Amino acid sequence: MNSKKANYLLLLIFVLVNNLLFAQKTGTIEVIVNGIKNTDGQIMISINKGPEGWPESNFLEQRFIPNFTAPTFLIVFKDLPYGNYAIGLLHDEDKNGEITKNFIGMPKEGFAFSRNYNVVFRAPKYNEANFELDSPKKTITINIQD
Repeated sequence: MNSKKANYLLLLIFVLVNNLLFAQKTGTIEVIVNGIKNTDGQIMISINKGPEGWPESNFLEQRFIPNFTAPTFLIVFKDLPYGNYAIGLLHDEDKNGEITKNFIGMPKEGFAFSRNYNVVFRAPKYNEANFELDSPKKTITINIQD
């Protein structure tokens, strides 16, 4: 083997080994949503990767889903880097893009958070709703609160 071919082969081996050693692992999060009252409006779901802005902003990804099934619906997030996440969901029945509240400030539309944080007076803090993606597929179930 000549020197040029040997150098090329060594470079190729180095690149392949480097990619294997330092490739970021990714996974899929499947979110099973239970308790949807009807198919009016849209589902708004956001995923955060860290506490900054949680739960109102700084989304890693936010989706508006106009077609969904009730009472259960599956939402899939693919190719996410392993790490810590939290999910917030709103059944935006009137499609105004925000949570509609009654006269005392309680939500009139269904909502949910990862780890099924039970909202009484406030939304969960990030550490009350977060979970770890550390495998190729993670399935979580969240239940709508009204």
